[in-house]
Amino acid sequence: MTIFETKNRTTTVPPGAKAAGRPFVAMKPRAVPAAVLVAAVFLLPLFVPRMTAASAGSEAGGASGGLNEYLSRGESAFRTAMELDSSDPEAARDHYRKAIMNFEMITREGGVRNGELYYNIGNAWFRLGDTGRAILNYRRAALFRPGDRNLVQNLEFARSRRANSIEAAERERVFKTLFFLHYDIPSRIRLSIFLVSFAAAWAAATAYLFFGKGWVRAVIIVSALSCALFFVSLAVERSGWTRRPPGVIIADGAIARKGDAETYQPTFTEPLSPGTEFRLVERRPDWW
Repeated sequence: MTIFETKNRTTTVPPGAKAAGRPFVAMKPRAVPAAVLVAAVFLLPLFVPRMTAASAGSEAGGASGGLNEYLSRGESAFRTAMELDSSDPEAARDHYRKAIMNFEMITREGGVRNGELYYNIGNAWFRLGDTGRAILNYRRAALFRPGDRNLVQNLEFARSRRANSIEAAERERVFKTLFFLHYDIPSRIRLSIFLVSFAAAWAAATAYLFFGKGWVRAVIIVSALSCALFFVSLAVERSGWTRRPPGVIIADGAIARKGDAETYQPTFTEPLSPGTEFRLVERRPDWW
């Protein structure tokens, strides 16, 4: 079982949730040029998609034909499904399922993870009316495509289609208002600002040793503050992913209870609808 928090409540639900996270790791090198290089080497790969489905073939050697074939068949099935949406909905649903099957084969067999792939899977699930899996894959896509306008719109629209929703706690809303830089700016942009500030602080410190100008000192202070601010933001985010990874309910009729047995009273008056988002607090056998 997994105990999780849903908007300031602690509860338990049966299996049917998935969670994923992308860690942040930081180092503080010594040399000025090496500092930026080492930080980039260790940090950037965590926020950059490893490869696209289209390029998976060249990376996978002998498996290239299979992955490209899955991609081609998935895209073809998706296009056909959209063409049949109005004239033959049942046939369209079959093609959406085929598209999902082929796209997911790319992730399973090729180990490919990228925003476009998860975005397409999310779109197909949404067309099938599976809000939970649509939101799950849109959130996966957002790890690779933060701030993408179409993705954000689709995710918000999918959230609006949930059968029920749990309002955010007042404290959470206040935090998101006060710490808007942390919540509103995507991780990769915050990482870029951190790296630029880190490099600027060291460069300005070096320049100050030679010139001793007052404005250089101001640059050092501003850059150091910016570097510290975004480092803390990234570290807090990384800690949250590790200690309480996010998840999405994909099962129908998941009942949140106040304990890890069917005899406990439900936490909410209605079952949690597919697409409900949460953070894991604790795992226990046979329960989510």
